[in-house]
Amino acid sequence: MLAVVGILFAAFFFLVSRQVLAIVQKPSWPPGRGAITAAGAQVAAQKFARSNPKPADVGMPFAWSTAATIEPWPEGKSFFPKIFADIRSAKSSVHILMFGWREGDVGTQLTNLLLEKMKEGVEVRIILDAAGSKPYGPTKPMFTKLADAGAQIVVNDTFPPDEDGLYPDHTSFDWTQDDVGRADHRKLYVVDGKVAWIGGAGVEDHFENGKFHDVMVRVTGNVVRQAQALFLMSFRGHDGPLPTDLSKYFPAQPDPGTIPIAILQTVPGGFVSADQAIRGLIDHAHTRLDIMNPYFTDTDMIERVVAAAKRGVKVRIVVSKSSNNPQADAAFKRHYAALIAAGAQIWEYPNAVVHAKLIVADDTVVFGTVNFDAWALYRNYEIAMIARSPETASLFEERVFGPDIAKSTAGTPPGGLGAKLKDWFWDRLAYFL
Repeated sequence: MLAVVGILFAAFFFLVSRQVLAIVQKPSWPPGRGAITAAGAQVAAQKFARSNPKPADVGMPFAWSTAATIEPWPEGKSFFPKIFADIRSAKSSVHILMFGWREGDVGTQLTNLLLEKMKEGVEVRIILDAAGSKPYGPTKPMFTKLADAGAQIVVNDTFPPDEDGLYPDHTSFDWTQDDVGRADHRKLYVVDGKVAWIGGAGVEDHFENGKFHDVMVRVTGNVVRQAQALFLMSFRGHDGPLPTDLSKYFPAQPDPGTIPIAILQTVPGGFVSADQAIRGLIDHAHTRLDIMNPYFTDTDMIERVVAAAKRGVKVRIVVSKSSNNPQADAAFKRHYAALIAAGAQIWEYPNAVVHAKLIVADDTVVFGTVNFDAWALYRNYEIAMIARSPETASLFEERVFGPDIAKSTAGTPPGGLGAKLKDWFWDRLAYFL
C-alpha cells in the first residue's frame, strides 16, 4: 500500500513540477488573421463562454485596435483616487482582475465602494489569485462580505486543491488541477465597458504609502472592448456564470480613438505574445530604449538589451536600489558590467521598491504586469498593452522616466569576490527566480 501511495505521490509531483516549471513557447505574435478585434469582442466572448473552457483557453491573439486616451499615473496616492472615482461613476458593471487585493486600508476602501455600487444595482465580478489575495485566509471576511452582497467572485487556486465555481463555496473539484502553480498575476479593471485600468499595482497599502513605486495606466477607446472580452473569458474559464447575451457589457465607445494599441498576454502552456512582442521591440529599437522593471533576470532579454546598446540605442534601465527580492537583484547585477560596457545606463531608484513594468522603445510603449523573469515571461498569467504613439511615449518620459531618473543614482558593477560569486550563483538560478 505504501508503495502505491509513493508511486502516486511521485507521479503527482512530476506532473505538477512539469506544469509549474516548464517553459513552452508557441508562435503568438504578431496577431494574424482571426485575431479578436474590437468589433468582434462580444461575439468572441459569447462563443468562448459556451465552450466549457479552462482558464488557459484565453491564450488567443487580440488584433491591433485603437485607444482614445492613454494616461500613466505613477504612485498609488495618485492613481487609487482616480480608479475609485471611475468606479464611483459606474452605472452598469465593475469588473476587477487582481493578483493582490489585501485587507488593509486601500483594500477596505475598495470593498466598501463596491458594496455601495451594488446597492445601486451595479454588477460586480471579480477574479482573484489565491496566492496574492489570500481569500481563504486573512481576507476571507472581506471577500465573503462582497460575495454575500451579490459580487460574483472566482479564484485562481495557485495552490491545491483547485476548485472551480463561485467563491466562497467552490462547488466543483477540478480533477485536472490546472490552476496549480500558475499564478494569475494580472491587474485589470474594466468599468462600464468604457474605461480600463492596467498596470503593476495590487490593491495593497504599500502601493499607496510609497513603499512600492508603481504606475497604473488609464485607457479608453475601442481596445476596452477587447479588455472586457478578456476579463469575461477569464471569469468563465474559472466556471463563473455569465448571461447568454453579453451585449450590455460591450457598449459603443464614446470615442473609439486613433492611437494604435493591442493587448499582449502570457498564458501558461505557451501563448506568450507579451514575451515575443517585447523581444521584437528591443531588437528593432533605433534611438531609445527605456525599461523599468523590478525583476530583470531573463538572460536572453538582457543580452538583447546589450546588443541594442552596442548598436547605438540610448538605453536607460530603472531598477530599485534595494528591492523586495534580493535574489533577483543579485542575478541582474551579474550583468551590470556588460550592460554598462555596451553603453547602457542603469539607474537605481532610492527608498522604494520599483514595481512598475514599462518599456519605451522609440515611439512604442508597453505597460502592464510583465516582469522580465521566467515566471512572468512564460509561466504566469500576465497582461500588457502595446501602443504606438510619439505623444504617449513623451507622456511616459514626462511623468515617469524623467522624474524617476532625476531621483536615482547611477548603478555600478558590484565589487569584491564575494559579491561577484553571489551574483553569479543567483544568475545561474534565473530559471527558477
